[in-house]
Amino acid sequence: MQRKRVISILLSLGLMVGCLAGCGNDGTPSVNEDGSTGGAVVGKAPVASESEPESEMSEVQEEAADLVDPYGPVSDDVTRVHVGRSETANVAYDEGDDSQNNYVTRYLQEKLNVEYVYDFSVPDETYNTKVAMAIASGEMPDVMNVNYSLMVQLVNAGALEDMTDAFLTYRSPGLKQCFDSTNGIAEGLVTFNGRMMAIPDIQPGMDTTSLVYIRGDWMDELGLEAPETLDDIIDIAKAFMEKNPGGNVTDGIAVCKDFHQANGGNFHLNGVIWSQDAYPGLWLDKGDGTYISGAVAPEMKDALGVIRRMVEEGVINPAFVVREGDQALEMVSTGQAGIFFGSWWSSQWPVISLLENADDSVRWDCFLAPFSEEGKVNVQKKNPTTTYIVVKKGVSEEVKEAIVKTINYQYDLDQEQAWDIRPNGMDSPFSWHYYPINVLHCDYDAKEKQIQAVMDCIDGRVTFDELSGDGKTWYNGYTTVEEEGFRKAVETNISTANAWGWARGAWAVQSQADKMNDKYSIYYGQTPSSQELGGQIGTMQSEFFLQVLSGEVPLDDFDDYVKRWYELGGQTITDEVNEAVRAAQ
Repeated sequence: MQRKRVISILLSLGLMVGCLAGCGNDGTPSVNEDGSTGGAVVGKAPVASESEPESEMSEVQEEAADLVDPYGPVSDDVTRVHVGRSETANVAYDEGDDSQNNYVTRYLQEKLNVEYVYDFSVPDETYNTKVAMAIASGEMPDVMNVNYSLMVQLVNAGALEDMTDAFLTYRSPGLKQCFDSTNGIAEGLVTFNGRMMAIPDIQPGMDTTSLVYIRGDWMDELGLEAPETLDDIIDIAKAFMEKNPGGNVTDGIAVCKDFHQANGGNFHLNGVIWSQDAYPGLWLDKGDGTYISGAVAPEMKDALGVIRRMVEEGVINPAFVVREGDQALEMVSTGQAGIFFGSWWSSQWPVISLLENADDSVRWDCFLAPFSEEGKVNVQKKNPTTTYIVVKKGVSEEVKEAIVKTINYQYDLDQEQAWDIRPNGMDSPFSWHYYPINVLHCDYDAKEKQIQAVMDCIDGRVTFDELSGDGKTWYNGYTTVEEEGFRKAVETNISTANAWGWARGAWAVQSQADKMNDKYSIYYGQTPSSQELGGQIGTMQSEFFLQVLSGEVPLDDFDDYVKRWYELGGQTITDEVNEAVRAAQ
């Protein structure tokens, strides 16, 4: 009866929604049907999740939402949801389990009375091809994940369900908090003419903060102090090369050809670039009422000049311009280099594997550096959304409800790291890739809050039971290593060692939160021209940067590069972005 009453309210009163979070008053516009004004966020950083929510529900919506259990069964009959998904390599399962049949999918099916039917589940590298084939054949699954460009195309083709009502009605308080933490950025990216046409994933914002990882045992051997400035890092690299601790040092800093990784990663030079106040992955306010891509801003030339000098001084081997990430990993694992830049999670991978397979004397330390002249560490903040959950036009209301409720559970499972449902406790592996709708929903500020809670627990300000499930694993891992050493953590459970790595990296960031200078993009969407022309511009841009850094072309060619960037379509894209941002103000 309760379900029928909810449907009756929705249908009989038409349940209309004006704008979701981010539309209108916070500077994030709706996306027009041609995709021309999507995903702007004007001069406003995401806010903490405890702030007042931006989105407003009508009285009818609130009445409908109050009548539903966001975790309850969808219906008395089994609801079948057809899923298209990708398979990620190296995901471990309990014996006999796989991506379609594991303790997470079984739990969700039991709780929601839903059966997840995988129409296709293919390796990451072939997923986009499979999605294209499914669309072309007219055999789209009920739900799948796509990139921004394809989402816009599907909206324009009328191929997607409007998820506004289902999302606002069935979302859990936790999922609402998750979306509120982005201050409307995530919802703005999927809002078309005031309607929510997809469900964006949300990734942790800490991911883009750059840390420098250094062989601490070598620093001790040579009597070196912790670095603060870029010059300090360079001096340590030179000392390693000159003194050759370990006997196999050939390089100063291990870098791969992807030297700028906008969403964070390993073996990049993000921290070096941002220390020069250059942000090639952002749209920036010029201060005169117009906006410019950071890739052609004057500061980018300065950043390239700094890196080029590091190459000339031998701190970075010019061969990095053709080096893959796995080759850079081999450099640090074999002792050829003792420094690399990475994200906070790099303390788990690759550091755990580097330590696990090394002598106990090996130590990798991580530092928030380099600091700018103002005593701040600049951080290019990532778009919280990288993947878009789309629902095929024509699915039933039950399927839409099942999809939102599945995401509710997936969000909570991530918060607790499936603490209460692992069959063998922490001996059972877990990954968010176990989810039938395999995307991550995590508060944008989740890692900051989590590691702070862990440290508050260690200091006695909160109890262990007050920690989230993931917080408990971090606490156990961190305290095990601090009290008994890394080898004991590995012997206890590799999950314990991994948790120590995550906690350690996150604390290296959060412990110096007051020294962070977070830089947000004025615009996180894609304009029509950026979808059409962005590929060739990006290729030219990458080639020029690597040519400068290898010494193949002089730095002074930067002005010619900027001219070509605009001629290839950059001017059109810039005009579109400026128009979109002005429309949002």
